[in-house]
Amino acid sequence: MSFPPSGRFPRKPIPRNRPSLFPNLLVVLLPLLLSFQGDVRGFAQEAPTALAKPVLLFASTPDPESAAELLNPEQIRQARGEGVAALDIMESTDPYQQSEWRFRFKEGFLKDWDRLVLAIDHADEGAGVIRPLLARDNHPSGEWSEPTRRVSFTRLNTHQLRRALFEFEVPALEWAAPGLTHLRISGLQGLVSIWAYPQLPEAEWKEAEDSVPIQVEPLVRLERPMEITCTVGIEDIGNPPSLANSLANVREYVPLARLLGFTSVECFVRWDMLEPREREFDFSHYDQIVEAIRARGLRWFPNLVITSGYSLPSWYYESAENTGLVCLEHGQANDVPSIWNTANRRHVSRVLEAFGKRYEGKGILEAVRLGPSGNFGEAQFPAGAGSVLGYQGRKMHAHIGWWAGDPLARESFGRFLARRYGSIERLGEAWGEPFASFEEIAPRLPETYRTKRARLDMTAWYTDSMSEWCAFWAEEARKALPNTRIYQSSGGWGFRESGTDFSAQAESMRKVSGGIRLTNETDSFEQNIYATRLAATAARLYDIALGSEPAGYHSARGTVARFYNAITANVDNLYTRHGVLFSDPLSIRNWLRDYPLLDLRADPLVEVAIYYPETSNQLDDSGFRHLYAWGFNARAAEIRRRVDIDFLDERLIRAGFLDRYKVLVFCWGNILEADVLETLNRWIHAGGTVICPSYPRGAYETVDGEATFFRSWARGDTGSGAFYRFKGDMEPISLYGDFVKQVLLDDPRLSRWTQTALRIGHPERVHLSVLENGRLVMLNYRDQEAQIEFPWNESETLPAYSIQMKQLR
Repeated sequence: MSFPPSGRFPRKPIPRNRPSLFPNLLVVLLPLLLSFQGDVRGFAQEAPTALAKPVLLFASTPDPESAAELLNPEQIRQARGEGVAALDIMESTDPYQQSEWRFRFKEGFLKDWDRLVLAIDHADEGAGVIRPLLARDNHPSGEWSEPTRRVSFTRLNTHQLRRALFEFEVPALEWAAPGLTHLRISGLQGLVSIWAYPQLPEAEWKEAEDSVPIQVEPLVRLERPMEITCTVGIEDIGNPPSLANSLANVREYVPLARLLGFTSVECFVRWDMLEPREREFDFSHYDQIVEAIRARGLRWFPNLVITSGYSLPSWYYESAENTGLVCLEHGQANDVPSIWNTANRRHVSRVLEAFGKRYEGKGILEAVRLGPSGNFGEAQFPAGAGSVLGYQGRKMHAHIGWWAGDPLARESFGRFLARRYGSIERLGEAWGEPFASFEEIAPRLPETYRTKRARLDMTAWYTDSMSEWCAFWAEEARKALPNTRIYQSSGGWGFRESGTDFSAQAESMRKVSGGIRLTNETDSFEQNIYATRLAATAARLYDIALGSEPAGYHSARGTVARFYNAITANVDNLYTRHGVLFSDPLSIRNWLRDYPLLDLRADPLVEVAIYYPETSNQLDDSGFRHLYAWGFNARAAEIRRRVDIDFLDERLIRAGFLDRYKVLVFCWGNILEADVLETLNRWIHAGGTVICPSYPRGAYETVDGEATFFRSWARGDTGSGAFYRFKGDMEPISLYGDFVKQVLLDDPRLSRWTQTALRIGHPERVHLSVLENGRLVMLNYRDQEAQIEFPWNESETLPAYSIQMKQLR
């Protein structure tokens, strides 16, 4: 069998990077290897034979004695360089399907083997993770086994011959069954040979570990540095989590992270690991991890998870001091400590202080992420994703809901109402029901309140309580870490049960010169906009640092969307999980292609804001509660398809930021607080433009039903400004988007660059942003290339899932 040339690999001589498994043998064989291109058997013969004779599975030069058959030779190409023959596999362009080497074992192989060790010899160029999978059953689309042990499995662009080792348990199946793939390997290029052993001595595993480079040169660098952060498999589950596994993952993944341009490594830091006994701090676990990271040229970005359920030390969890949050839906507690327990404040202060004394002066911290509550240390109440992350990893009661049922919450609520109303009689009038005392009032599910004001009182107290708790955390962190950037973890998508008030958290972080890390990006570009835009707007307006993080998985196309968001939101910190990026060759290619564009990030030119309906959000569930059944976001996305936007909620409007915008678009919600409507009325009369949809029908009014301002705008009383209300149907929602675009095109007060962007012709799922320096940033988020038509009779073609920039005239 012969293969056509790939034309890409390798381009440099490929020397060995480590001593031979049999040094004397290598002295004899290496000159032969370098003299005879294509003869790889000499290299492979240095494989250990102390315990068993090796079996050649496959080689880049065909060998009739090989014990495996390549099932997809049409995808394989020769990658000849100086001194060694190697094979490449064609790179996939499908973000959901990787290229894989597929092998079938010949009859008789693996007979009586309990274990299988694979030694994959490869010419190391490029970046990625070699991932073999072994069949577990005889079904054509059956299950696959991951290795139980693996060493030296990352591609680190060393331009050397390297060996990756993998060990599998051999399943009991009928290997001779027809039509089956037995072995799949992804992430592998430059294949020289694959050898199999029933076992290897520990010395060989240790030698493979030692062969992994400690220092590598990045493939990409920025001229305008920023914090680019990833995980590397440092374990956070277990009692205790495995230090050995964590250090092994640091050994393998940190060089790859540095190669890809990352600047820091993130991991959870658990309270129980720092303080296993009260007032007895033990930093030895994290000290070893930190030193391993430092030795490999990166810095540390710890997530300090103190008051989350799974991080609690036993001495605290079992004490009378501990009170867990209780949901109103079921009256059931979970393991996340109550944020209304003021006794916890001393623990937060103590632990942060001890951590700061230990690490701030070491020069290892790039930044610190705060973990005040939530399932994983987020600045929010528990949600549904972390049901297994209770105390010591046990299952806990967790769901999206109202976590205000513990006794300390009830006491706090009573004090809040007493401060707000002064007398129980005034509260009774506002709530439409009588009470004998503030002490008898307990929080209850919002939909059970009789008046809008009563419901808003409950939701405001609930949300403000979380904001105040997170602000306390930030203040204590700043005391403990005066010279380190700190980030609050802001997540969710706006549902009020989370307790996340994005603009309040941004405002509190301004007071401590901190930032916010958004934890809610996905594979959907539009969801990345409407889930993050309020926080991103607030961060820019309050002049604080901004970070972005995927909520979970994203594909190679999501990598492109996240870069676009980072560039056009001018982020300071870009984070991803190693499992999302490192094992996906197409994601890595997109990452390396678009990484240099981060040097061009800048603040966007945004003249159009969308009103974020926070008051309506607290009064019903139609705006944000259900992730794919919301009223606001789909309509906001429709506006974003036509023009770049910011979000403004009541807090940002009260702070005076509305004056920075020329147009305010409503998409959902028609109930605002009276003072916000008054501010909006003054802004319209001073020259602002308001655009409203046809639904919700009726007037835009205060919580108490007052609609004077709205009626005056509808009559034309807008001073120097303008008021437009769409009169058509709200379905399809594109009708409203078209209406808004036409109003904007007719607005002479918008800048020349905004008007130009509005007039650029492009297909759907192409998005445009204009930066303050006049640079147009274009994203084609389609499976096909896109033709862009500029108003000055010029056009450009954007490849699928790509970013391009152009200076506007």
